[in-house]
Amino acid sequence: MLSHFDDYLVHQTSAPVLHPVNGDPAFYERYYATGFARDASAHFGFGLSVYPNTGIVDAALSISRAGVQESIFVSDHLPAGQRVSQAGPVRVEVLDPMKRLRVVIDETDGVAADLTYVAQSVPLEEQRLIRMRGTTTASDRTRFVQFGAWEGTITLDGESIDVGGWHGVRDRSWGVRRQATAEDVRSPDVKPIHAVWSVMHFPDDFLQVTLHEAPDGVGHARLAMQADRLSANEVSPDGQLKRTDDVSVSISYSPGTRRPATAKIDIGPRGPLEFTIEVDPKQTFQMKGLGYFHSDRPHGFDHGGLSVLRERWEIDELDPLRKDTVHAQQLSIFRRSDGVEGVGLFEHVAMGPHEPSGLPGGLGAP
Repeated sequence: MLSHFDDYLVHQTSAPVLHPVNGDPAFYERYYATGFARDASAHFGFGLSVYPNTGIVDAALSISRAGVQESIFVSDHLPAGQRVSQAGPVRVEVLDPMKRLRVVIDETDGVAADLTYVAQSVPLEEQRLIRMRGTTTASDRTRFVQFGAWEGTITLDGESIDVGGWHGVRDRSWGVRRQATAEDVRSPDVKPIHAVWSVMHFPDDFLQVTLHEAPDGVGHARLAMQADRLSANEVSPDGQLKRTDDVSVSISYSPGTRRPATAKIDIGPRGPLEFTIEVDPKQTFQMKGLGYFHSDRPHGFDHGGLSVLRERWEIDELDPLRKDTVHAQQLSIFRRSDGVEGVGLFEHVAMGPHEPSGLPGGLGAP
């Protein structure tokens, strides 16, 4: 099927642009973004994903503050012959590639938003992540991350939340990913995964740490990247980064949970980065608020057309060892061994065994 994209010089295969080379139903493209107050008091997340092989587009916005998290989920069918970044009342607009991005939610069930992300770093390309489960591809995807700041407002039931000046991080990813899809969520089995994704705003630079390990601790991906703070007009796709794969993360779990109480990130000495970072979590953001392992709103599920759901949770009332709650981000203060302090996110999901951490099979506490 042809589309207007086929008039541009962008083809990578002999097929029309709208035809994915990979026919896997778990093939996706995704916008993800997050913002958090500089004093670590509040935190929002957003995601919009397209599944071209199944014709689904879904999106979610969630905000966590004062121990309460609220979300809105939207799912729809993709219009025939189109690859749109819109799900019902939710849309993403690329105002200036890799520099400015807009997220809009037209008022729906008491929720509205008009948010603009402004880049403050070059894009940080992660290692291509390939994870197998026997003969099945669990992940084969590319992702880049970018740091920035937010302008605009989120409206909840008439209350306007000004996020102007909030720290921002966004990523763009594509490929095959089964984690958190309906196929994964509705399986009676607990699929092993041990991952850390941490993004940090420091006064003069930014740091990202990514870690994916097998149950025996062998790494699927292991990377730390540091980027300078820039103005949006200085950002380019091929900017300079400091990188190393000499990274380890040790986590002290809260008793009876798989939720970090504290953590330590060791980076270097191999490569251009060498320091230790102490992680001090301040508040929790449940990733099910964006559909990750959500029992009713898993990624890529067909709800039969346009469907909207709004939910609210008291975070302390949730069992942290459930399949839909074990995956969380923690808004944290980060203290670097050179004395510099920053704020950011420490995201962790641990399902199944992980020998170095003393985690048993299933979702049991260490």
